[in-house]
Amino acid sequence: MLRNSVFRTACSGFPSMPGLRSSLAPSLLWQARRHLATVKAHEILEAKPAKATSSDQWLKTVQGVDPFSKTQSRVYGSSTSSAVEDDPSADKASTCSEHHNHELEHSIRDFLSTTRQRPRAGLKADELVVKCPVCSPGKSRRLAYSAHLNTNTGAFVCTGCFEQGSWDKYQELAKRRNFQNTIPKSRATDPLPFEFAETTLMQLQANLANHEEIYAALTGQEKGQLRLRPSVLAQYGVGLGFVNTAVPEILDLEALAEGCDNSVPCLVFPRTAFRTNSFIESSKDSGAVSNTGRARGQESAALSSMIEEEEDVSDPTGVAASPSEFCTVQLKIVGWNIADLEMYVPVDEAQPGLFGFHVASAESPDIILTGHELDAVAAYQETGIPAVSLPKGPYQLPLDAMRALERYERVYVWLDDNHQGAAAAELITRKLGVDRCMVVHTKGGDPQGPKSASIALARGLDLTSILERSQPVQHDKVLDFSALREAVKFEVTNPDLIRGVESTDLPGWNASFKGLRPGELTILSGATGSGKTTVISQMSLDFCKSGVSTLWGSFEIPNVRLATRMMSQFAKRDVSKAPGDIDYWSRKFEQLPMYFLKFHGSTKPDTVLETMRHAVYAYDVKHIIIDNLQFMMSMQAKGMDKYDAQDAAIATFRQFATDEGVHITVVAHLRKDQPASDVDINSIFGSAKVTQEADNVVILQRYGNSDSKVRCLNVLKNRFDGTLGKIYISYNPETLGFTEIPPPRKRKSIKIIKSAVRLSMADRLVAEAEVGGSFDDIIDDQGNELASVSERPLR
Repeated sequence: MLRNSVFRTACSGFPSMPGLRSSLAPSLLWQARRHLATVKAHEILEAKPAKATSSDQWLKTVQGVDPFSKTQSRVYGSSTSSAVEDDPSADKASTCSEHHNHELEHSIRDFLSTTRQRPRAGLKADELVVKCPVCSPGKSRRLAYSAHLNTNTGAFVCTGCFEQGSWDKYQELAKRRNFQNTIPKSRATDPLPFEFAETTLMQLQANLANHEEIYAALTGQEKGQLRLRPSVLAQYGVGLGFVNTAVPEILDLEALAEGCDNSVPCLVFPRTAFRTNSFIESSKDSGAVSNTGRARGQESAALSSMIEEEEDVSDPTGVAASPSEFCTVQLKIVGWNIADLEMYVPVDEAQPGLFGFHVASAESPDIILTGHELDAVAAYQETGIPAVSLPKGPYQLPLDAMRALERYERVYVWLDDNHQGAAAAELITRKLGVDRCMVVHTKGGDPQGPKSASIALARGLDLTSILERSQPVQHDKVLDFSALREAVKFEVTNPDLIRGVESTDLPGWNASFKGLRPGELTILSGATGSGKTTVISQMSLDFCKSGVSTLWGSFEIPNVRLATRMMSQFAKRDVSKAPGDIDYWSRKFEQLPMYFLKFHGSTKPDTVLETMRHAVYAYDVKHIIIDNLQFMMSMQAKGMDKYDAQDAAIATFRQFATDEGVHITVVAHLRKDQPASDVDINSIFGSAKVTQEADNVVILQRYGNSDSKVRCLNVLKNRFDGTLGKIYISYNPETLGFTEIPPPRKRKSIKIIKSAVRLSMADRLVAEAEVGGSFDDIIDDQGNELASVSERPLR
């Protein structure tokens, strides 16, 4: 059983998280992806899917029925269905099945009650979100609920550690001591999920309507205004709050709604989910309090205004849902005209939800997936197709969101029409299944066209026509020039737009490499103790803050020590000197899309590669760091074989970066016999294949004496545009990071000019004029006076 060692952890505590014991081989999953098929969440939860001898056997799936539903039927030809109708034992089999399901429901209900869990409703009709029996120990009670349990089959899968299996396996794992320690000692159950006051949600929506400037920018029909209908904004529950920038953490929702003197306006986007489901309702007595703490039948005023159908066309699809069917589980707060202001309440996503989930009707066969909330509002308003937005940035599709999209026959992926958006759309369509996904190109081949749905609406374009021009993703192994023509034209005419994600800490890196691009392999080398890990941790954190999902593989430094250093770099100060702030910075750091490999020391490359595949699939990882190659490959081979093993690992990483569209940075040592002053591209440990396979080669060198804090990033290879050069940086012990500095002026030292006698004033002046320096008298080891030139820039 393969253990997936991907784990994500808050910086305080860093609980251990056992990995995946998968009954579905990861290699099979990725083999299916390469053949343009995706293993979906409901297929993982099914015990044993029926084997089909031909792709034509799978004729249809009953429409409008949830994939997890026990009433779902899969028809393999008309003869199969007629045989079932004529079979006299069908009723008996159905009765046995109902009896089994009834027993299973009782077993699940009793066990959850025994372990004092308070299950949440999942994003599927017959799913429960329960505690994971493997990774919940060490987590807070709110975050421990990460396993999705199918109430019809008893199968479960955890989206945190990927543990999965049957109901019997869940009970067996839950009997372990670690899980037993998570059961509340008192007779009370776990705390209630986070609950928003209805008056606060209503006030946020009222704030938007009362703010003339922002409301006009969203609903106005003039040039530069978004032209969104007020009824659709109200249906999605978009509101307006006020955040005090001096306190970058929201602790009081009433203050968010009312504001203060130093607050700035922010748009508020609610993420909604099912309030309850039939399983939870059947587990409660009449009039009992639900899992959300609200009595049965109690209406939600805020959601009522979001869902109810108005006289003007506020609900193009005619969705009519009970106001109490959905609840708000999280608020996303984005600053108005403030680029870096983005917050979540609550910070942790204790119950999965999506913006626009309450609008998406179960009867609708299609859905639109956008990268931004206002794009979803615009797309729904103009096309009438329900639209939701990605919950974790414009380029990430987590597993929870995938599960919510399973029931739709067609998914329109409508992300930003740029280089990054195109790469993310291709990855998302592969995860959802390319056969049912269509990619929308807002620009339509026009380099000056709008990049998103909301901008297109603001320009008065017809979004329905843009949607109709959507295209499926082509096979990734066969291309003709017609498929490359527009991309070639775009790259030639827009060289600045094809740049990768740029660094904010090191502008010189952008000048040389033009940003971080997917599909490339970078080799970072340097002498022992030169600061390779410090540099790459700072740069990876820099890209991560720009939305690049990052996977760290630290084979030399323990993850706890690495994350502590990175959190100090993130806070721009040494957090160990302020223990009282550790919880605050841990919560802030946890919001970053940063993940870690749970490996240390010698590890087989195949094991690392399999785990990287899981991370790319589950977390949309775009940047992978291997630190370092020699530690990972130690003890894997001896003698000359170790060079062959290292070459094979580099070739594997090179191919992985190309196939999966990720950027891989590998840290490698220099050869021990190489003088520090003669370092070049051939100085990296191993054969020439290491640098031949790489797209970029950078060597970190110490500048000056051994105590100098100045370093030089020497760019020796750049396959993108060939730009080479040196980037000078200086270490700051206060922030535990590097700062770029101007190139130091060249200096020249002259050791001895004349010995034995002191120079006369005339000789001194002549010598200073010749060498451009000043002389100081010193004494050699034998006590003789020597005249030496102090280090000074030459004239």
